Amino acid sequence: MARLRAPAGIFAHALQLFGEGLPKAGIARVLGHSPSTISRWIERSATHARIFQDVMTKPTEVGEIQMDELAVRGADETRAAWAYGAIEVFTRLWLAMKVSRRTLRNTRAFVREVMDTLARTQSCVIVTTDGMKYYEPSMRRVFKNYPVVYQQVVNVYRGGRVLRSNPRLVFGSRLAFDDAFERTDSKKPNTSFIERLNLVQRTCCSFLRRRTASPARRIASIQNALEIVRLIYNYVRPHASLRTRSGVQTPAMAAGLLVRPLALLEVLRWRIPSSYWRQRMLSEAAARC
Repeated sequence: MARLRAPAGIFAHALQLFGEGLPKAGIARVLGHSPSTISRWIERSATHARIFQDVMTKPTEVGEIQMDELAVRGADETRAAWAYGAIEVFTRLWLAMKVSRRTLRNTRAFVREVMDTLARTQSCVIVTTDGMKYYEPSMRRVFKNYPVVYQQVVNVYRGGRVLRSNPRLVFGSRLAFDDAFERTDSKKPNTSFIERLNLVQRTCCSFLRRRTASPARRIASIQNALEIVRLIYNYVRPHASLRTRSGVQTPAMAAGLLVRPLALLEVLRWRIPSSYWRQRMLSEAAARC
């Protein structure tokens, strides 16, 4: 928010519209600013949103995590890019995301980001993915010293619908799987929750729509856009499936991270703790080892 010439409310309103799926050109017409100004606002706020979620998104109770990747189908360098995503099933908390090419190194880096969000979790965790070939070696390397049960679910489609699902327990004990499965909303092994999150990404990010007049050309643009969408999804907008007697909760409230929804302007005015940079340097050094 430093040296911002526009009112703070207009700045937050622009990000709210962008997180609801309105393209930058449309936001510029509505608010009376140039598209380049909206682009600078998005880039600045995306960095802040990423740091905010790195610090805040640390759930203590995790039952099942589902991971998947979404084809971007943009232009130039984004033509072969994929949007990785991970969701905690019971609370619908969007744990991590990464936009990159689908390679072993990038998959391993994404799985490591997911593991970093579980630093305070003590119980066994179920991790469910599809049958993409890079998940198994990445999971075995990153989670080798962590209490986790890993399963793959391969869906067989017919006529655009799932005909059947073939689950496979890759590693971990069946007893630990049954114990952790009681703390999830899943009735049987599936990837339906992460598929629903993929739909949220398609709906709320104008770059990811199947037919768009302005496809993204840089991976950083999609990364920044999804950071804002993820922030609004986790902390600002209540989730329809998280209804309680006191009202509808956000995923962050369901995970016990907050007691009320946040206004986007509150997040933008949040101060980054000085200890964050030291911890980030240590994490990057450990990742290179």
